[in-house]
Amino acid sequence: MIRFTFFGIPVEIQPWFWVIMALLGSGFGKEGATANEALGIALFVIAGFISIFIHELGHALTGKFYKARPFIVLHSFGGIAAFPGSQFTRLQSFLVTFAGPLVQIILGIASFVALYFLQGLSDSFRGFLGDLASISIFWALLNLIPVYPLDGGQMLFAVMGPKRRRLALQVSIGVAVLAAITLIVLKIGIMMPIFMLYFAYQNFEELRNFR
Repeated sequence: MIRFTFFGIPVEIQPWFWVIMALLGSGFGKEGATANEALGIALFVIAGFISIFIHELGHALTGKFYKARPFIVLHSFGGIAAFPGSQFTRLQSFLVTFAGPLVQIILGIASFVALYFLQGLSDSFRGFLGDLASISIFWALLNLIPVYPLDGGQMLFAVMGPKRRRLALQVSIGVAVLAAITLIVLKIGIMMPIFMLYFAYQNFEELRNFR
């Protein structure tokens, strides 16, 4: 377990974060037989850490601007910025949530620009910048899907407000199922469709208990 403070924000990195990032970087064991491939995996892990940390830092710093006292946890399936005891207006909640994908997209674009314009970079550093750009753009766009508890779903709830939460849950379920079907048809892995269907189930359970 790694703990430190960044800009006054407590940060915790759990061991499984590194394990999952290494598995993703290795293609779940398909590579890693040579020193170059091991270096590539290590650089992928570093790129993943920077990208996801920047995402959560965007949430945390924006929340701190609104007088919240955030902390960040990087865990096995990404990260979370939490704001215990804080209350945001709907606009503030939207902005705090949107800040994470926004800064991550900026990071991704900056990495692509550096990759395109900088000359004389080593193959390893070019690979690092490529990973940083790809992870940042993919993670940000994934989180903008309007499915709760993804950032997009939280932004949807902030826009629609508590009086329309039932409708927001219905939209979230529909989008999650549609996203899962689309990912399956396009044959883009199996994990993401499973996650989308799980999110749909979570939203359905909340909808059933909605009063």
